Amino acid sequence: MGAEGNNRHAANNSTSVTEQHEALPYQAGDVATILPSNPEALVSRFLSVLPTAMSSIADETVHIQYNHNSTQRSMNNHPWPQYCTLRGLLTHCADIQSLPEREDLFALSSFCNLTHNEGKDQREKLTSLSETSGAALYGDYIIREKRNWVDVLYDFDSIRLEQDGVAKMTIEDLLSVLPSLAPRHFSIASSPSFIQLNQKSTRVNGFELELCVAVVEGHTPFGRPYAGCCSKYLDSIYPCSDDQTSSSEGSDIVRLWIHPGSFSKLSLDVRQNPTPQHYFATPVMYI
Repeated sequence: MGAEGNNRHAANNSTSVTEQHEALPYQAGDVATILPSNPEALVSRFLSVLPTAMSSIADETVHIQYNHNSTQRSMNNHPWPQYCTLRGLLTHCADIQSLPEREDLFALSSFCNLTHNEGKDQREKLTSLSETSGAALYGDYIIREKRNWVDVLYDFDSIRLEQDGVAKMTIEDLLSVLPSLAPRHFSIASSPSFIQLNQKSTRVNGFELELCVAVVEGHTPFGRPYAGCCSKYLDSIYPCSDDQTSSSEGSDIVRLWIHPGSFSKLSLDVRQNPTPQHYFATPVMYI
């Protein structure tokens, strides 16, 4: 549960484009996996703390290629699309809301521009935060205050300092250190049998799915607001009008997958003449 006890009931009415589902594509206990997106305001703030050479091309298409020395682990950790804009990548692919690891801070230290008034001090501080001996400092600065990538780049402004229009950190460097968004898993709250028996169902060529999500949000010891990436993303979604799929106030598109849950091996065959009280052919007792 979030720090302020904020819960949301999310109902998703999905429409299939390629096929019609005669039965719901999930069973009781299955898991909905959602890949969230970052809010527009946070992405704009992230771009504002990057070198101008990068932020100025945020909406231009870039071609991403892995070099021959890239390991499979590196490619799995950074599954960037081959063609995209920087803004699109930061919105839908990069986890800029996550807390940088100590090795990330060490990597960032090499991009501090020493011609900046505090460049040397900032490099030394990032190095100290990355060392084992600086675990307490890392805990105070990153963990307790929940500073994400945007916050760190804002505080260490020597990273975005340019000389003759060139900064030490390039877009290649940025994409090599940023983590990718990880999918979040939620138990499906809706009952497949209830939806199928409910004559008032709005399902036509798709299916209905409901989630019960606790919105993670609160304030750090120093009063800094924070929020969970996926739960806040789901909380921000509002249905759009019929003639649009997204707007500044909401989006109808959610990247969602369904996976078998803990009940997948149970015998859930439906009786020949099911009723709400006796739906399954084999009775199941839950403890």
